[in-house]
Amino acid sequence: MVMKKAFFLDVGYIVRNEKTYLSLLLKGKGRAVRLYYEYYPYFLVDAPEDKKEVIELMRISAGNEMVSPLKVETVKLLAGAKEKKFLKVYCKKPAHVPLLRKALPFQCYESEIPFAKRFILDFQLIPNGIIKYEREGRMIKRIIGAEPGGVPLTAMAFDIETYNPSGTPRGKKDPIIMISYCGRKKGVITYKNSSENYVEVVKNEKELIERFNEIIRAEDPDILFGYNSSNFDIPYLTERARINGTELLLGRWGKRIREVRKGLVKGVKVDGRIHIDIYPIIRFFGFIGIIKAQEFTLDSIASEVLGKRKAKMRKDEMWKLWDSGKTDEIAIYSMTDAELTAELGQFYLPLELELSTITRLPLFEACISTSGQLVENLLMYNAVSNGMVIPPKPAGDEIRERIANPIKGAFVKLPEPGIYENIAVLDFRGLYPSIIVSYNIDPNTIVNEKGDGVLESPSGVLFNTKKKGLIPMVLEHLIDFRANLKKQLKSLQPGTEEYARILARSQAVKILSNSFYGYLGYPRSRWYSKKCADSVTAWGRKHIHETIEAAEKRGFRVLYADTDSVFLIYNQKRDVINFIEGINRSLPEKMELELEGFYPRGVFVSKKGKEEKGAKKKYALLGEDGRIKIRGFELVRRDWSMIAKETQRRVLEAILKEGSKKKAVEIVRESIERLRSGRVSLEELAIVTQLNKDPKGGYEVISPELSAARKAIENGVLVERGSMISYVITKKGASISEKAMPTDMAKDYDADYYINNQVLPAVMKILKELGYDEYGMKVGGRQAELNSFL
Repeated sequence: MVMKKAFFLDVGYIVRNEKTYLSLLLKGKGRAVRLYYEYYPYFLVDAPEDKKEVIELMRISAGNEMVSPLKVETVKLLAGAKEKKFLKVYCKKPAHVPLLRKALPFQCYESEIPFAKRFILDFQLIPNGIIKYEREGRMIKRIIGAEPGGVPLTAMAFDIETYNPSGTPRGKKDPIIMISYCGRKKGVITYKNSSENYVEVVKNEKELIERFNEIIRAEDPDILFGYNSSNFDIPYLTERARINGTELLLGRWGKRIREVRKGLVKGVKVDGRIHIDIYPIIRFFGFIGIIKAQEFTLDSIASEVLGKRKAKMRKDEMWKLWDSGKTDEIAIYSMTDAELTAELGQFYLPLELELSTITRLPLFEACISTSGQLVENLLMYNAVSNGMVIPPKPAGDEIRERIANPIKGAFVKLPEPGIYENIAVLDFRGLYPSIIVSYNIDPNTIVNEKGDGVLESPSGVLFNTKKKGLIPMVLEHLIDFRANLKKQLKSLQPGTEEYARILARSQAVKILSNSFYGYLGYPRSRWYSKKCADSVTAWGRKHIHETIEAAEKRGFRVLYADTDSVFLIYNQKRDVINFIEGINRSLPEKMELELEGFYPRGVFVSKKGKEEKGAKKKYALLGEDGRIKIRGFELVRRDWSMIAKETQRRVLEAILKEGSKKKAVEIVRESIERLRSGRVSLEELAIVTQLNKDPKGGYEVISPELSAARKAIENGVLVERGSMISYVITKKGASISEKAMPTDMAKDYDADYYINNQVLPAVMKILKELGYDEYGMKVGGRQAELNSFL
């Protein structure tokens, strides 16, 4: 047989006639194919070798069938640091694995690994890379190997609009009125006339869905992009297709659409294509700090990332436009949504492809995974390649015990509140990853006795450094890999396709590297180790303390320190550079202290209450390039109104850039006057926050956001736990919660609330350092003693 090559995209499995087959989604010569490979699931049993025959003869009654092992083999694998024999129990079907495992009185391993994932691990396949194989017809007879390769993927984005007289669309009652799509071709399908040339008119909703099926079949995209499509568009399309007596056919070779959950994230898997819902990707990037948007709506993210906005329309009034025949407005709105979804999808696709390829998770799975799940799969892949047993997932009691014993955190030296000049910020490059690699921190490198090559952590844990542990080995590869990628970037031209690809790869490696420490201390982790996680932070505290002591001996004033950063007051820049070079000579090879930057001026504010020390991570620094770096202020939080953030930003600029406390006070007084005179727009007053509770639940205390959410629901808007809610505090109501009104329903605002609870709290921590108090600001900008006017 001749060896074939194709790009490997995804894998599932089917059971036919008591045989189990992997179903591989491949792409070769410009088209996608599905091939099958006969393979069987298995798990490992830690049992004496003489139990092999007993296990082979097991018979378990399960419903209408008798379950028994297919075969049992003896294998040698590394368990911890030692080689050990295990019994490898093969099963006829994946469903038989948990049945046989439960019937065995021995410790079992690798029984909860999904079968499709098991296949990727065993054959060391590379998602989005090349698979080499031999085939007969649609059956793969032999898998030869895998190699990296950049898969060419086609994509289409889609969006639906619904009739919504009750506000929230009701799948059983309210029809879909438009479907927009954007791929190699773009357009809108509807069943009312429109003058827009990209609109196609069909007879009714049933034909609308069926025409959408035809377009997908004709375009044949590898990827379907949606925005919140797993939670809304696809379930709604499926329901309306059922009601209309037709089918939603998004897949290539069948109609199968399957819901997949990874923790709290829901995904929808489409047969033969890769469905990518951009919304959970945005949520993930927001959580790890890549995205700084105030909301996770399509409009907000498109504005933040692409510099573009959705077409203007009040969603709750779309049905009125439809009834009045104003379909052009809806078509423009819908087409814009599909175009923005397509652009966002293409913007984040390179990064997601790299995360998928590096972690060996298929692209669909990578797009709905947390950083911990990405790291775990990478470790599992490397464990198999190094002949190691994969640790089991922890049980409920074990998880609860881990949660009850938290990891000791980092050291923080709080600053004295005030305004400072000539600040140098130093930080350890990748502190925790470099500590893990430098000291070989891994659950399987922990030893009980001191000896040659054994290091003791500041928390008293002994680590053998003679043989690399799995975690430091994988992490060291990532660190070295990223260093090489950064060198490549310097030689490439920004804006080129190659530069974008290498940049995405570097970002993916950085995300993964920075997630290892968190995974070590994550209670649900397979490789959890409190001793390891405590040792990482203990070494981190040690290095920060030593750096502070060395800086003070060299005559620097240490203003602030937190986790991996030290802020120094300096006289000469050369002194700082020399100090950094001296510290680096004393550090392990993988650790490095870097200059983050010189800042001519900075402001540090006090903590809440009467403490004299400054607040942790609440400061603003003026860079040498004129930019202001802000940490911890309301400006970078989404649950403060725009007027509070904008006032705070202008105050910081007045102090840091111009050194003018007079101008800072005038800015605050101006905002207060605008509020009192009613000249502030509702958009400037909107408070945006995420709902952490079900708005329909019963609670003794109702927060403003819950109150606003309930009012939105009453007005027919779809709001649920996890949704972002935008609201304004209005005049009507006794309590703040009663006054909270969804922004698009608000008619006025409570000026006193915004003065006392938004603007002044946002600036007084700063102005306090200049000698002003809140009362003085309200009555005319007097200083704390109230006896001297500006």
